Amino acid sequence: MASMFKPDRLIYSFDGFQLDPHKRLLLRDGHAVQLSSKAFDLLLALVESGGREISKDELMERVWADQIVEDANLTVTMSHLRKALGEKASEHRFIVTIPGRGYRFVGESQAAESLIVEQHTVSQIVIEQNERDNDTIVFPARAFLPVVDGSDLAGSADILSASSSNVMRTAMSALPARDARAPSSHRLIALAAAVALLAITIGGYYLWTMRGPTTGVPQIKSIAVLPFKPLLAESRDESLELGMADTLIARLSNIREISVRPISSVRKYDALEQDPIAAGREQRVDAVLDGQIQKAGERVRVTVRLLRVADGVPIWASQFDEKITDIFAVQDSISERVTAALAVRLTSEEQRGLTKRHTDDTEAYQLYLKGRYHLNRLTDDGFFKGRDYFQQAIDKDPNYALAYAALADAYNTLGGFDALASKEAFPKAREAAEKALKLDESLAEAHSALAVVKFSYDWEFAAAEREFRRAVEINPSYSDAHKTNSYYLAAMGRFDEALREMKRAQELDPLNLEKIAGIGEILYYQRQYDQAIEQYRKALEMDPNSGFVHWALGRPFTAQGKYDEAIVEFQKAIPLSGDSPDEPAELARAYALSRRRDQAQEILKELKRLSEHKHIAPTVMAAIYGALGDKTQAFESLNKAFSERDFLLVMLNVEPMFDSLRPDPRFVELSRRVGLPQ
Repeated sequence: MASMFKPDRLIYSFDGFQLDPHKRLLLRDGHAVQLSSKAFDLLLALVESGGREISKDELMERVWADQIVEDANLTVTMSHLRKALGEKASEHRFIVTIPGRGYRFVGESQAAESLIVEQHTVSQIVIEQNERDNDTIVFPARAFLPVVDGSDLAGSADILSASSSNVMRTAMSALPARDARAPSSHRLIALAAAVALLAITIGGYYLWTMRGPTTGVPQIKSIAVLPFKPLLAESRDESLELGMADTLIARLSNIREISVRPISSVRKYDALEQDPIAAGREQRVDAVLDGQIQKAGERVRVTVRLLRVADGVPIWASQFDEKITDIFAVQDSISERVTAALAVRLTSEEQRGLTKRHTDDTEAYQLYLKGRYHLNRLTDDGFFKGRDYFQQAIDKDPNYALAYAALADAYNTLGGFDALASKEAFPKAREAAEKALKLDESLAEAHSALAVVKFSYDWEFAAAEREFRRAVEINPSYSDAHKTNSYYLAAMGRFDEALREMKRAQELDPLNLEKIAGIGEILYYQRQYDQAIEQYRKALEMDPNSGFVHWALGRPFTAQGKYDEAIVEFQKAIPLSGDSPDEPAELARAYALSRRRDQAQEILKELKRLSEHKHIAPTVMAAIYGALGDKTQAFESLNKAFSERDFLLVMLNVEPMFDSLRPDPRFVELSRRVGLPQ
């Protein structure tokens, strides 16, 4: 806490706010309001106008006098200013927009010159570097510092951005001019005060650059990178916006000290009006990276800020205006500066991963981003489009290892969702994953993709486990690797390990419906039906319209013999699941087990008809035949599944829907042929 008398100066007051142009400080009820440098200049221009209308051109000239910027900068800065003042979009308490012309400040302001005493704690030092990238770093102070005028050491910002010689020169210039009548002891006291303040300030900066933990401030351990937004709403490029976040997530995930939410968890925050702090709280992270991006011809403009979720305070912010061919340099810079702002110590391996470029071809990179965008839509059409874009990226750059890994993911997804038959999907996934690893052995995504093939199609279970372990070893925060490994462990009957892995996947991706329901699936395979039902109901609280979860909830009801409850869930699931055959197949099985054979046979007949032009997993058909008591047809379907290497066969030993067939010697023999533990 510090108290200091100030000389007379002009202070503007309005509705509980105090605007101090000399100190460049805005207070509200005695507390500092966070404003960027440009937002402060904008507010000052409006307040000093005395209620006069100010044109956009005049504001642009005053606030961005030495820069070439677009009107969008004024719009965005004005929006941030209004938010800082607590003014809602529909209100005009302080600022009125004159459509097509400019703005007017309408708050009742008073200007006064007075001697005031200020007393408040400086909790942060803001360093603004007027470099090409307009970088701003904000970090907590390590000591209570007196509030200083622009004349007092020219502000700590100037000291910290100067070289050591300039720092001392600045500090000395802050001393009062020598007066022959002044006692030399006063001069020495002033000198001592300046040196003490300089030492505190430089010391804080030195400690920050050494990346040590900050006293009194919780350390950032988790972060969410939100989808970037367009600077101009009418010219969106969603694949670039989502892709920029996806790329930064992949880079930051290399840092073991920080848990980074995956793209599947944050992709829903793409609305232009999304509040980043609200998103951060929902994701249960310590910080969010929020950005804007706009591509115009051959140039790209990126504005990005790192916000602490606990209080909304900016930790770091920057702006980049580069050629689109320099997008990789922008990503390098963002990754490095975010890491510095988080005060994270990096190993040499982590440092390499942070700025690793998988291609230098910007066209290939943009095709890859489009592929990721479509793959993440989680529809059959999206899976096919994603596959095609990844292939185009590879055609542009045949050494693009990450694109090969993504292509492997696309084929695995097509096979896993029955959009392609196993024989058509998984061999191509294997080929792409192996090519990716040949180009870059350190890709966790490629190891995970290869593990899926080894597990689901090749039935090389020991090799699958090695690949899963390698993926998690490379990237412990890779939630999808933990999830898929969980299913592998369950198939092997290692339920305790499986449950730990699925829970870890959910911790890394807390709002992902598939992983929340995945915990239920492991419990279902373990025959902990009541716990599985409870977990599925938690998932439905998040999304009552998930066809997948209604389908999943019906399965333990069926296993418990609660057929009416199961039928209700399957009937809810069918209209919510598009043309997926799994939901009607489970309904048919529930009908058969509840002795409603006619209804079961009707669905079975329809599935046979669909199988003539759409892939229907033979394991699903076998389960229906088993429920109807037709073991001959059931094992005929299972033998077909074996010849097609249907991926569902890996769950033979633990899947309850096969329980009616389990006592048959043919079932034991089939399990042995697949290579499952006996």
